[in-house]
Amino acid sequence: MKPLAKRFVLFLVACLCLPASCATTKMTEAWRDDTFRGTIRKVVVIGIFKEPDTRKIFEGEFAARLKERGVDATASYKIVSDAELPDKDVVIGKIRKLGADAVLVTRVVDMENVKAQAPGKGYVVPVYYGTYGSYYNYSYGYERGYTVQEGHADMETNLYGLGDEKLIWSGHSKTKFSATRYELIQAFVQTMLDGLSDARLIR
Repeated sequence: MKPLAKRFVLFLVACLCLPASCATTKMTEAWRDDTFRGTIRKVVVIGIFKEPDTRKIFEGEFAARLKERGVDATASYKIVSDAELPDKDVVIGKIRKLGADAVLVTRVVDMENVKAQAPGKGYVVPVYYGTYGSYYNYSYGYERGYTVQEGHADMETNLYGLGDEKLIWSGHSKTKFSATRYELIQAFVQTMLDGLSDARLIR
């Protein structure tokens, strides 16, 4: 096969694989504060994961894709170390120093194996979270393992304003373990971007 033809075939394969990859994550619930006006201009992305490399890949991908949408986004690992991450005051201080107007936090809510007979869990509008601080302390307490090869993860992504630290938008999603880690992250980020766009918080 000639080089040009080979590249074309590889391109087609990549295109055919894209829908399947995007299907790994599905938004199950979303909420928006209807009193919030405007869009997000400068945001820091935080991914709360046990593995530092997963955090870096996740935050880097999310920030890069937000920049493509015209948002000045920064991956938190660039300004906050793994050791500093549990300290809310340090994190908030560095984010404010950067001049961001919002923070986007993603965490794993639950993880299940498809072979386990576990009941489904409901999701309600997280009005009880109050501010970013209370959510952050709660979210970092997740200590489940990440060795599941089959099944799904329930994820929660919250967007907070930095002025009053109040919740602006929340998306709850389910991600199936049916691709590589990077593919799962790409699909997840795309789903969240669509949700933020539907809520008219980004373009």
